[in-house]
Amino acid sequence: MPQKSKGDVPRWSAILEVRDPDGTRTKHPFRHPAVSIGRKRDNDLMLPDDAISSRHCEFVSDHGFFLVRDLGSHNGTFVNGKRVQQNGFRLRDGDEVLIGETHIRVAMQGQVKMPSAPFRFGWLHGAVLVLLLAGVAGFFWRQHTQEQDLRTRYLTDLRDHLRRDPCASAPFEDIKALDQQIAGRSFAIGLAKGEVKISAQDDHDDRALLDLYRRKLAAFSRLESALTDSQQDERESEEKLARMGARFSSPRDRKLALWAEGILRDREKAGDDLLQGIQGVHAQSAKLVLLVEAVVVRRDVAMASALAHFRFGGDLPPLRDACEAQAARVAATASGAFSALDE
Repeated sequence: MPQKSKGDVPRWSAILEVRDPDGTRTKHPFRHPAVSIGRKRDNDLMLPDDAISSRHCEFVSDHGFFLVRDLGSHNGTFVNGKRVQQNGFRLRDGDEVLIGETHIRVAMQGQVKMPSAPFRFGWLHGAVLVLLLAGVAGFFWRQHTQEQDLRTRYLTDLRDHLRRDPCASAPFEDIKALDQQIAGRSFAIGLAKGEVKISAQDDHDDRALLDLYRRKLAAFSRLESALTDSQQDERESEEKLARMGARFSSPRDRKLALWAEGILRDREKAGDDLLQGIQGVHAQSAKLVLLVEAVVVRRDVAMASALAHFRFGGDLPPLRDACEAQAARVAATASGAFSALDE
């Protein structure tokens, strides 16, 4: 994947509007500096089209231009019916890219460079163009005040939405404090003649450690509740922005709303993935507590082997780190579009 050159700060954004062979339509935001596309899962965008190669093509930000490059695919990559050569094809807003049987329409916004086009301009075309520009100018003049106010409110609400951290919640600190008390400690149990044997001191220590895990389960419940509420607020804010974006009359602002929908879905998925991972660790902790209660409290010898072989399959810090990395990537993608819009 090409590296971003010095000074190549993204000041534009793009949406890839995908139509699958079965007619399903999806929208995906371009993330600087490149997005790879193919049939394998290790691509940035995996498409289930048998006519697409495992690594088929990539969309690239290159010195201010937006390019599509074929990666040696079997069936080739085409833009508006023309085959893409090895050095790539510079894209314009509205170009149609065909890979296999999948169509991808490009929607761009911001200070992206456009390839030069043939110059054809006769007097009739000039007259039509003047009339067209006059009509467009009159329309936008009448709509200017309302559109500007709507756009200002939209950008303000969008910035407020992006300032919220989809990965943060106070109960994380509660669990971190409990983990510091649990660190390095384990349950001491023994078996002799088919019975659970635990010394008085080990029994005292085991019950104290069990109490920490019970408190941790309560902290997990508070964390899940807080994140569930946060995700609900995230979705309600997205719906509000979508309704506001649908009221735009200018193509430029409609593209902004379209781009924002893709970005906000990525944020929402980061929070959903974090919540799902937390629920998994919570379930494992609950299983451990049940095993300890059976063996240490009730002296259930049948559960002693399961407790001795219990291992956690995940932990909270990596889950939160993954969420924060995804949220940071969304924020970085958003900065280019906001810079273009502010100007």
